Amino acid sequence: MRPATSWFQLPDLINLDLDIEGMTCTACSRRIEKNLNKVEGVHAYVDFATETAHVTMAPTVTRDRLVEVVRDAGYDVGARRPGSDALKLRIIIGAVISAPMAIIGMIPGVMDSIPSWPWIAAVLTAPVAVWVAWPFHSAAVKNLRHRTSTMDTLVSLGVVISYMYSLIQLLTGGMESYFEVAAVVPTVVLFGRWLEVRTRRSATDSVRALLAAIPDTATIRRQGVQQNVPTSQVRLGDTIVVATGQPIPVDAIVLEGRGLIDNSLITGESVPEDAGVGTRVAAGALNIGATLVLEASAVSANSRIARIADLVREASSQKSKIASLTDKISNVFVPSVIGISAATYLGWLLLAHDPTRALSAAIAVLVIACPCALGIAVPMSLAVATSLGARRGIVIRHPDTLSLLGHIRRVVLDKTGTVTTGSLRVMASALVAGSPADTKTATAYAAALERGSVHPVAKAIAELAGSLIATDVVETPGLGLAGKVAGHSVEVGRPAEPGVEITDAALAAAIETVGAKSLVMVKVDGVPTLILGLEDSIRPEAEAAVRELSAIGITPVLLSGDNEARVASVAASLGIGDYFAGVTPEGKLAAVTKLKAEAGTGQLTAMVGDGLNDVAALAAADVGIAMGSGTYATQAAAAITILDDDPRAIPFAIRLGRHTYTNIRQNLGWAFGYNVVLIPVAALGLLNPMLAGTAMAFSSISVVLNALRLRRGFTVPSK
Repeated sequence: MRPATSWFQLPDLINLDLDIEGMTCTACSRRIEKNLNKVEGVHAYVDFATETAHVTMAPTVTRDRLVEVVRDAGYDVGARRPGSDALKLRIIIGAVISAPMAIIGMIPGVMDSIPSWPWIAAVLTAPVAVWVAWPFHSAAVKNLRHRTSTMDTLVSLGVVISYMYSLIQLLTGGMESYFEVAAVVPTVVLFGRWLEVRTRRSATDSVRALLAAIPDTATIRRQGVQQNVPTSQVRLGDTIVVATGQPIPVDAIVLEGRGLIDNSLITGESVPEDAGVGTRVAAGALNIGATLVLEASAVSANSRIARIADLVREASSQKSKIASLTDKISNVFVPSVIGISAATYLGWLLLAHDPTRALSAAIAVLVIACPCALGIAVPMSLAVATSLGARRGIVIRHPDTLSLLGHIRRVVLDKTGTVTTGSLRVMASALVAGSPADTKTATAYAAALERGSVHPVAKAIAELAGSLIATDVVETPGLGLAGKVAGHSVEVGRPAEPGVEITDAALAAAIETVGAKSLVMVKVDGVPTLILGLEDSIRPEAEAAVRELSAIGITPVLLSGDNEARVASVAASLGIGDYFAGVTPEGKLAAVTKLKAEAGTGQLTAMVGDGLNDVAALAAADVGIAMGSGTYATQAAAAITILDDDPRAIPFAIRLGRHTYTNIRQNLGWAFGYNVVLIPVAALGLLNPMLAGTAMAFSSISVVLNALRLRRGFTVPSK
């Protein structure tokens, strides 16, 4: 677990984040974490996913001391380099060289027809075996320093021995050559590493996007002087001035003014909230009403949105990875293979007194065990699944997701923007008995009046505008608009102030007729005339999506910051039995956490959302699914993005995940099973290195064909 003090600084402790370079697996992060925690006064957590060491330390500990410890462990600290781009260049060069070599080596007779081919192969393979494979060689050296081994060790050994043995054979006139092995293996395994590096950025990206909603500067009043200061320098109790259209820099309480706050960043709901004296407002919310004077109730590091960002990082860092499976296996597999290879050499040397046969058998063991098929088992299935998903408008960003989707038994659906459109529309109206105008006329009056306002409710009503023009329009933040239309005084606002009981029977009846919606009252010449009900409409595909989820054994749950009546209405319309209403971002996180705790063994929970307010819940869910129209932070925190916002893609993604994970398990089973069966055969001298290389190639081809079988067996339905 990351230290609880990462955002909330204790008086005697210092919090520090270090960017770690050079980690290749979870064993690396554990090694660095262990060494940092040996330093007195240091409590560290190293997050492999974000390549960051989160450190809480005593004032007596210096950053230089921590950097020294990291470097002593064989890693580095500094500005994070674009790791995926660096790997990409190595992969491209490796693929350009290794692909033709592999094709030539696999077709009988082709090598013999090319003059001096062994020398050509030796020259071509050299940059791949050295430069392209350098990340594996470097990791192998670090592992050796710490007396450990990983798959990097095996890849490095396989490449070095295959190349050196082939070079010795070439120089001594031998017939056996495995240059293609030394070229293909690092390229293919590095491709899997590249995919992993790309997905490891998501947690960091989502946190950055969240915190980007907080402005860099704030306007404050100190000793009667108004000045702009960096938001990080705002202190508790400072007086802050926020003009119309500006975001709120820190959590605060309204001291002066009354207006409207677009709090969709926090709540996800499209209807702005009233803000008056005493109202608490959150950092990142947008002031769309009059100028407000606030009192800072929290500094930037302790703001609500900063705490949500912390929750995202916390939740993201605890996710498991498919890649960790190979790390665990390698703890036993790699030393065992090296031991078997050494024992094979000694056995043939002592029993048969044949150094050439001994070396050939030992190399055959290493070649047959080289994890080429293992390296492409996950990437190949993922590549096929990615293309299938892309055709359906689904982006699968995390390989881990494929191992989790098959166990999903509950899907939590955020209401606004997921099962609804997220855009307000006038959905109902009711004329107040005894009104001076009819429904059509009163609606036209209201639309003309609202035409010039930027309020989301006003925009929805203004869509109904005709040719009428409003004059003398006055907008009172938090209350509504008033003006003249066609010679009549027209007012548009709420039916009543919050907490005020409506005693007019005719007005109450009209409100009841409209139902559970965002309500707006239109007055004509001072008389309550019309009640308009606004809501974001349910997506046409949502009902089919819920029905499909139920058909594949998934329980849907609705989640929203909207009021109880509206959420219950939407749930009933979609046939969803369970829902949570009126929840904050922290409440959404708590709801997802609660559902996960209630789930049985092996039964996982997915979360679908589109707003910044959903980010923490998405990160905490076993699988986070973001809608394509949602924020960047939402998509960064999620493992899956639905580009076209079609909720029917949710059950499709789950079924695709189930099929793909089955395919991955088949590939991994074949890759390891092949090693288990053929390593003893190679050790007994029944499989020379040439045949071992051929068998390894066959294993890789089998993995590729099985992955392609996923494409044939899982068709994409038309939308």
